[in-house]
Amino acid sequence: MSNQSHQIIESSYRAYYGKLFSALLNQFGVSYVNEIEDAIQNSFLKSLKSWKPNHFPDNRENWLYIVAKNDLVNQIKRSTKSSSATINSEIADNAKTDDLRLQTILLFSSSKKISTQTKVIFILKNIFGLNVREIAESTLLNQDAIYKSIKRAKKTLQTEFVDTQIDSINAGHNEIIIVEEILYAVFNIGFDSFNEKVKSMVNEDLCLEALSLAKLLSEKYTSDSTKNLMALFCFHIARLPAKIDNGKLIPFIKQDKSKWNLELFNLGFHFLRKPDKLDKFYLEALIISKYMGTNTYDTAHWEEIIKLYELLIKCYNSPIVKLNLCYALHKAHRTSEALALLEDLKYELPDNHIYLSLVKADILKETNTEEAEQILHSVLNNMNQSIRKEYILENGFIKL
Repeated sequence: MSNQSHQIIESSYRAYYGKLFSALLNQFGVSYVNEIEDAIQNSFLKSLKSWKPNHFPDNRENWLYIVAKNDLVNQIKRSTKSSSATINSEIADNAKTDDLRLQTILLFSSSKKISTQTKVIFILKNIFGLNVREIAESTLLNQDAIYKSIKRAKKTLQTEFVDTQIDSINAGHNEIIIVEEILYAVFNIGFDSFNEKVKSMVNEDLCLEALSLAKLLSEKYTSDSTKNLMALFCFHIARLPAKIDNGKLIPFIKQDKSKWNLELFNLGFHFLRKPDKLDKFYLEALIISKYMGTNTYDTAHWEEIIKLYELLIKCYNSPIVKLNLCYALHKAHRTSEALALLEDLKYELPDNHIYLSLVKADILKETNTEEAEQILHSVLNNMNQSIRKEYILENGFIKL
């Protein structure tokens, strides 16, 4: 099979997996979640054999849905010894239903029997088609823990929602928060992809899917936190046209701002809502808007950013936020504070965490050049993505 065919099938997997999963789940029920996963995988395997260059189905999503549905019906027949007539009476047609991903996410988010972390992991895999390695990079969990978590989640959800219809869920505040966290994780994975196959570092389709579902969530429940999440997405997506130039990664402060999408930038401010109680999406959106709204990255700018990160840590005590604060302290010439925070972070992030390593190298390059170079060599040895390697080689003072 040609590279073009592989790329089309891979992009189809990303685009359609969650839609197929939600549609089949709605039609057959949560009891068949294992069979649904197998049926979808089988449909993509069949596409590898059936789809030829310049001869793809006119409607790839519907083709995959029909193949997966037929496979699922056959699985049910074999396991229950149901007759064809019985199955056909229950499943009347092959027409695909509407996009039910948001409803499915809301259903799983309403579970009372599994943890928020497990919900996020399960939905990242089955609604967004992310693989375990990508989930591990996003959640900082090891892959074995993720496999076990998904396995336990399936067993629990099958019993908890055995007779529940997807569209019967009316989400409360807690469920909305979980859905926002899931969309936030999906967006971050798409915006900063470590997949070596993603040459631009950005899976724009995944980012736009997260924004689209956030918009649906906002329309359904009108939460200010969802609007702030949309503002954050808009600010980030607006910068994408300037992030890569001639195949090279351009750091934020060197980007050509004339290439930014002004409409999306303004839309970010349109969605931004100052909440009664500070939340992380509002603060993160405010931080990126401060970055985008200035031409002078001087000490005063970094001091303002530091204050916002300190507020953010109070409501979202994340090691990644602390790492961003660490970098801002360094840029504000508060290096001793940055190094102290960096020392604490080594207990909260893996030793080989790429951004922890890069921030540490950047801070040490003026006081301990040898150690900084050792760190960067280690990063390069563990990195498969060529665009990042080239950036470090060109900007990271490596002695070759």
